[in-house]
Amino acid sequence: MVKLKRGFPIVLARIVDGPAIVATGREGETLLRLVEKGSRGLRAYDFAGGPPFRLGAYIHDLRGMGLAIRTDREEHATGWHAVYVLETAVRIVKVDDGQPKGQAA
Repeated sequence: MVKLKRGFPIVLARIVDGPAIVATGREGETLLRLVEKGSRGLRAYDFAGGPPFRLGAYIHDLRGMGLAIRTDREEHATGWHAVYVLETAVRIVKVDDGQPKGQAA
């Protein structure tokens, strides 16, 4: 049995009234989560399997692609953490999840 590496998505998205963008790997996964969460915002612990340790870097990269992403601060007992909210209207056009077609994951 061949064990496959975990595949990260390749996401083709279109900024409404703007250009298409391609987000790959963790940036693609982060973009999908931002769209999914909407105005509720994305927190690091919203990722299955634990938080990505470079979430701020992925947000930075997405901003560099032309997306407006607001950072809010959410207080908790020992400090605060970031909540990221996608403010740019984005339509997901296509997602390639890296899984071989016709096989169970």
